[in-house]
Amino acid sequence: MALVQVSARLDPVQLKRAQKALAAKTTTETLQKALDMVTEKAAHDRVIRRYSGVGTPDAFKED
Repeated sequence: MALVQVSARLDPVQLKRAQKALAAKTTTETLQKALDMVTEKAAHDRVIRRYSGVGTPDAFKED
């Protein structure tokens, strides 16, 4: 996978907090882990929304 070099202005305190929370050693690793988490959560949320209500007594009730 080719990586893209970017320039960003970040709050240093927030960056350090994220780095610690993600157990990351570098800024790059911190940002990559954060992006991984965001995209994984979005995929998870799509599944939850799609199947929300499935399994309830009237989930397959026809209108």
